[in-house]
Amino acid sequence: MKTRVLILSIVGLVAVAALAFSNSSFADHHGEDKPAPGQMPSAEEMQKMMQEWAASMQPGDEHKRLAPFVGEYNVTMTMNMPGSGPMVSKGTSSVKWVLGKHYLMEEMNIPKMAMAPGMELPYSGIGMTGYNKTRNLYEGTWASSIDTHIYTMAGTWPPESNVINYYGTMDEPMLNVYNRMCNYRVTIVDDNTHKFEVFDLAVSPDFKVFEILYKRK
Repeated sequence: MKTRVLILSIVGLVAVAALAFSNSSFADHHGEDKPAPGQMPSAEEMQKMMQEWAASMQPGDEHKRLAPFVGEYNVTMTMNMPGSGPMVSKGTSSVKWVLGKHYLMEEMNIPKMAMAPGMELPYSGIGMTGYNKTRNLYEGTWASSIDTHIYTMAGTWPPESNVINYYGTMDEPMLNVYNRMCNYRVTIVDDNTHKFEVFDLAVSPDFKVFEILYKRK
């Protein structure tokens, strides 16, 4: 039994070493003291790589910038429907830290969301937001009760800016349009207010599809 455990431990260590060693972006980021191609890292190099890897998995200052979004909100969604004017829906949203403060998780509920003139549906959605330290990008996902796919987005939040600009795609099955490039924009208005806007870049950089205004309860 001890021999079997020892073999498994060695195999696991080699696998981790191979993974860290083969990750070229990780190796390139850490300068000239990395092992030469095809050469296994020394014990000292391996220890340093593991320490850097462990540090890279911890939330950083970029994650701390997300802290003000935590809270309970009243939300107002305004959707711009061509030919019918703005359609307004109201609901609530709850935002909290999850997974050791690596991500924010949002849960939104709108009892009656206006989908089209005279058509309303109950709406619920769940989103995740975090900072990818490998790619140096803020990333987000969104899934809802009225879709069968998950939206993904990635973007930047410059220092001292109150705007996070994400980019991703959106499908419009009713229009037979898919992979439409969008700008997903989060703007911090004040300590208790922010808004989420979606712009259809295929139409123009300023064509707003919908907006969600968040007011802290």
